[in-house]
Amino acid sequence: MLPSAAVETALFAGPVLLPLAYLLVAIDYGFLFFTGHEFPRRTASPALRVTLALHAVWLVLVAVRYQQLPAATVAQALSVVGLAVAAVYAFVEWHGRESSTGLWMVSLVFLFQLLSSLLIRPEPPAHRELFEDPLFAAHVSLALLGYAAFAVAAAYGFLFLVLYRELKVGTFALFYGKLPPLQVLERMMTGALAAGFAALTGASIFGSVWAQKLYGDAWLNDPKILLTFVTWALYGTALLLRRLRRWQGPQTAIASLAGLGTILFSLVAVNLFLTDFHGFR
Repeated sequence: MLPSAAVETALFAGPVLLPLAYLLVAIDYGFLFFTGHEFPRRTASPALRVTLALHAVWLVLVAVRYQQLPAATVAQALSVVGLAVAAVYAFVEWHGRESSTGLWMVSLVFLFQLLSSLLIRPEPPAHRELFEDPLFAAHVSLALLGYAAFAVAAAYGFLFLVLYRELKVGTFALFYGKLPPLQVLERMMTGALAAGFAALTGASIFGSVWAQKLYGDAWLNDPKILLTFVTWALYGTALLLRRLRRWQGPQTAIASLAGLGTILFSLVAVNLFLTDFHGFR
C-alpha cells in the first residue's frame, strides 16, 4: 500500500525543518550561556526534547516508507548520528541538571543534520536485503553508535581546549565559570572515546565477517576499510597513550577532533566519490 500524502509531506518537510529547529534550539542555548536569562533557561530544554521527538518520528517514517533501517545513505547515517548526539546530551542534561554545554552540543547536532539535509537524495537506494542480515544490522548499529560517541567526545574535547587555553592565558573572558571544570570535561571526553572505540571495534568485527561472507577478499582493497582502520587506530592510540599517562587532556582532545574529521571525511568523501555506501570494489 502506498504511503499517505501526509507521510510523504512529512518526509519532504523533515530535511528542511529539522536543521532549522536545531538552529533555533542552539540559539536558545546560546542566549542561556551568554546571558543567563531566565526565559531561555525555561525554554531551551523543552525545545530540545520536542525537536528530538520530531527527529525520531521522522526517522521512523523513513524506516517505514523504505522498509529498512534509516542508514542506507550517507545522509540518513548523518541524521541518525545527529539524533544520537542530541539524545545523549538530553540525557546528560536531565541527569546532571546542567545545561552549560547545550550551545555546543546542539550546534554539533545542527551541523550533522544540515549536512544530512544537503546530501539527501529524492529516492534513496534500496538495501533491504542488507538490513535483513543480522551481521550487517549489528555492524551498522554499532558503527553509528560509535560515530555518535566520537562526535560527543570531539565536542567535549573542543570545550576542554577552549577552557584550557583560557585558564592558561588567564583572560577568564567568556568560558571560565560557565563551563564545567576541566576535570569534568576530560572525564566526559575520555568516557565518550572509550564507548565509541568499543562500539567501533564491535562494528568492525561484525562488518568484517559480513563482508567476507558476501565479497570474499575483495572488500580488503576498499578505501572505506582503510579509513575505518585509520579511525579505529587513531582512537585506540589516543586511549592507550592516555591510559599510559603519556598524553594529557590537551593531546587527547586534539586527537578526538582529528578523529571526528576523519569520520566526516570517510562518510562524505569516500562514500560519495569513491565507492557505494554499502558496496565494495
